[in-house]
Amino acid sequence: MLALLYRMSMPQHMIRSYVHSQLSRFFGLNITQVAPLLYVGGEFRANQWPQIAAMGIRAVLNLQAERVDQFEGTPPERKLHLLIPDFHPPTFREFDTGVAFIAAAHADHLPVFVHCHAGVGRAPLMAAAYLVAVHNFSTRNALTLIRRARPIIAPNPRQVIRLREYEFRLRS
Repeated sequence: MLALLYRMSMPQHMIRSYVHSQLSRFFGLNITQVAPLLYVGGEFRANQWPQIAAMGIRAVLNLQAERVDQFEGTPPERKLHLLIPDFHPPTFREFDTGVAFIAAAHADHLPVFVHCHAGVGRAPLMAAAYLVAVHNFSTRNALTLIRRARPIIAPNPRQVIRLREYEFRLRS
């Protein structure tokens, strides 16, 4: 895998970030801050919640159709579970609901953790939708910002197309 990254002429700091993200995914907390008050990542175990809460996270948006979050200790102040199947894009309604959840939490200065199974498809896509809808980013710029912080993101073409359609819908 590293040889492939070198062949892609990825800058050294991006390679380090990619390796760190992958190791975190398997051996620690799979969570990355991608913007102020906005974190993206993968699923977590109930006993990892206190570590996540210690990072200041106060709201959790779970995008997994396949799993319900469990929290050890005090649960987050806000949580939302949208049932989006793995490898599928959210519907426009799910985008609207997720973006509204993040925006409302941010209005109250609550850091939000958006997650799916691995934190490479659905979660970065929803975070990008928030940036598109609330901060007027283009799809490309939103995904670029998130990828800089979390190089392992890889929304599939169908997911990216849906985000572009969502952006177009918002701008029309």
